[in-house]
Amino acid sequence: METQVHRNYLSRLAFTGDAAEARYQTVNLLARALCPIKGVRSFATFQVRIVSISETGAVLQARNITSLTDHFYLCLGQFEIVLTCTRMKRQEGSLFVRFSKPEESSFIRALAMVDFPLTTLQRLRGHSSRGIQRRITQPGMNI
Repeated sequence: METQVHRNYLSRLAFTGDAAEARYQTVNLLARALCPIKGVRSFATFQVRIVSISETGAVLQARNITSLTDHFYLCLGQFEIVLTCTRMKRQEGSLFVRFSKPEESSFIRALAMVDFPLTTLQRLRGHSSRGIQRRITQPGMNI
């Protein structure tokens, strides 16, 4: 039996299977993808659209989807919610990503209920479900 050596915990994500099939919900959210630049202590920023999301991952679309690195941060709002992601597969202009840790179902359901993609999380503060409120008031929980 062959064992695979992984450089870090994000590398292991691509090789671990889900215990149950992920249930994706259709969404239409704009987000930023922050990709670390190799050899430089800075990030490249790309605008992406989240078209489906589950507790364990998301499906992204963008014009420059091939430019995203293997590991990156998905930022919602003005960096109020940051999700650590790893690239899983690219298919028909979409990129399937996995989160570094599963998100709460209530948070995913709340994001799926946002009906206007340009709505900022700041505008949602006080008017959104508790799932989003909890994440907005605890920034940086997933970095």
